[in-house]
Amino acid sequence: MLEIKSLVKIYRTGEEEVRAVDDISFTVDQGETVAISGASGSGKTTLLNMIGTLDGISSGDIMIDGVSIAGMSEKEKTAYRRVNLGFIFQSYNLIPVLSALENVELAFQPLSRDEIAALGITDTRQAAMDALKAVGLEGYETRRPGQLSGGQQQRVSIARAIVRKPRIILADEPTANLDSKNSLMVLSLLSKLSHDHKITVIYSSHDQEVLKNVSRVIILKDGKIVEDRKC
Repeated sequence: MLEIKSLVKIYRTGEEEVRAVDDISFTVDQGETVAISGASGSGKTTLLNMIGTLDGISSGDIMIDGVSIAGMSEKEKTAYRRVNLGFIFQSYNLIPVLSALENVELAFQPLSRDEIAALGITDTRQAAMDALKAVGLEGYETRRPGQLSGGQQQRVSIARAIVRKPRIILADEPTANLDSKNSLMVLSLLSKLSHDHKITVIYSSHDQEVLKNVSRVIILKDGKIVEDRKC
């Protein structure tokens, strides 16, 4: 479902040219859980942002279900991103004054009624409640982020990521702020969601627990793939 074709990302500062991603090619099947790993500066976050249409492409292409990202305008990228992709970050990015339920339902705010209907969702509030139940937070709907543990806040962010039924979830260092117990809980949850709903999950992480809980690891060095292994 995902094909990376000769992908290059170049940053220029004055006369200096930095290839953050340097001629990368690989494919990802639907429902795979993949970790993109490597040292700081290896290009893993840049690659994740390019797949998420947040960073532009210098050359090459990204194809998702046969759709070319490189050929999209910024407006088309935004429309595609908000319907097809879910994002999870190491900082949970929850709104402190909103409840867990309101934070999840907020994911629908950028969508038009037609876009929501196209997802097969008739009641966004019920969809948000179902997402919280899926991540084990039924009964926590009215709690604000400050009343939740770090692991619970990350589960709210996962509920927000899955509520629009995305094809791909992109997770940038999702366990960085969690202890080992909560890290394993979050990874187990994402693996289950991937298995049950055929959601492709792509991590950017150097956390060994993440690398142990995926079906595939791609390691980058200086913007190039140096290892691609099944687990």
